[in-house]
Amino acid sequence: MVEKYIKSNICVLPWTHLEVDVNGSASPCCLYKGEIADYKVYKHKLDVIQNSEYMNDLRDQFRQGERPKGCSNCWQEEDAGKTSKRMNSIYKMKNSLQDWTPKTTPTLKFIDFKLGNVCNLKCRICGSWSSSKWAQEEIAYGPNPLAKKQLDEGQWPKRNPAFFEDIKPVLKDVEYFEFTGGEPFMIENHFKILEHCVEQGYARNQDIHYNTNGTQLPDRRVFWLWSQFKHVEIAFSIDDTGAAFEYQRHPAQWDQVNENLKEFNIRSTLTGNTDFQICSTISIFNILNLNTLVKWVKEFNPKFLYINTLFDPEYFNVQTLPIELKKIITEKYRDIKELATIISYMNSADRYSDAVHEQRKKRILQADQYREENFAAVFPELNKFLKIYE
Repeated sequence: MVEKYIKSNICVLPWTHLEVDVNGSASPCCLYKGEIADYKVYKHKLDVIQNSEYMNDLRDQFRQGERPKGCSNCWQEEDAGKTSKRMNSIYKMKNSLQDWTPKTTPTLKFIDFKLGNVCNLKCRICGSWSSSKWAQEEIAYGPNPLAKKQLDEGQWPKRNPAFFEDIKPVLKDVEYFEFTGGEPFMIENHFKILEHCVEQGYARNQDIHYNTNGTQLPDRRVFWLWSQFKHVEIAFSIDDTGAAFEYQRHPAQWDQVNENLKEFNIRSTLTGNTDFQICSTISIFNILNLNTLVKWVKEFNPKFLYINTLFDPEYFNVQTLPIELKKIITEKYRDIKELATIISYMNSADRYSDAVHEQRKKRILQADQYREENFAAVFPELNKFLKIYE
C-alpha cells in the first residue's frame, strides 16, 4: 500500500487527520493553504468538520488523481525531489492503513493540535499568527488591527474550556497526537487530553509528537504521564547555534536550551518510550550556517534530524535568495548529504524580486530596531548579499 500511494498523488490525511489551528479553525493539515470555511473547533465537533462538504470535495479531488491547490507546498517539495509531508504521513501511518483505500470511511486517527498562540518567544520566521509575544510586539510598532485580531483569536482555548470535554468522544480512535503551538508546554490544558486517554485505556495504543522551542522543561509528573503512552517523540526546534540561534529565536538563551535538552535526556530514561529529534527549519537566516548546525546535531546525537522547509513568509524562503548566493551555498554544501534535498528545493525556483527584497529588509530592520539587535553584526557574510544594512 505504501509504495502504491507514494507514487500517486493521493494523500491519506483528508481521510484520517485534522489540524486544530491556533485561531480555532481547522485544516486538512498544517501545510494546507487555507482552512475549512465556516467551522470553528469550539463550535463544531471534529468528526462533523471532517465530514463537511469542504472535506468531501477535497477527498473527491484526490480520488480523481488531481493535485489540489491547497496542497501546493507538498507538490513543490516533491517536484524538487524532497520528501513531503504527504509522503511522510503515508510512511508514518503505514501499519494502520494496511486495508485503507480512497473509498474508506473517514476516521480521525491523527490530530494536530495547535491549542492557541501562547508562546514565550518571537522567532524571526514566525509572527502574530502563531505567537502571542509576536502579536504584542507588532501591536507595539503601531496600529495593527490584524495583529490584535490574531492575538485575540489565539486565546480561544481559555474562553472555551468546554472544548476539552466535548472532544473526548473522538479520542478513542486516535492513534497519533501532534502538539505544536504556540509553545505546547505552556498550554497546560493539553494535558487534560492525555489524562483522559490514560484513564480510558487508550494511551497504550497512542503515539505523541511534540514540537517545542526547548525553553520549557515540564515537571516529572508529565514524564510519568508520557510513560503511559505507546511512544512519545519530542522534536526540538533548533535552527542554529550560539548567537545566531538567539537572534532567530528571541529571547531564548542558547546555553539554557542546551541544559534543558540534557535534562530531557536524563528524565526520559524514566519513561523508556521517549525519543528525541531535532527539527531544523531552513530559512534565509540559517542557510549559511548549516554546516555548524549539522556538526552540533551529530554531537547531540538525536534519533533523527528533520530538515523542515520554511514556505512562508515568502521573503524568508530560501527560494527568494539572489542567484549568486545560491551558487555559493550549493558549492558549500556539495558534500553534506543531509542537506541535499533542501539545496535542491532552493534551486528549483527563482523567486527573488525587488519587492521581496524590500519586504525582507523592512521586516528585519523593524524588529532589529525594536529589539536593539543587528542582522549585519550576527550575519556579516549573509548581509553582504542581502544588503539589509548597506
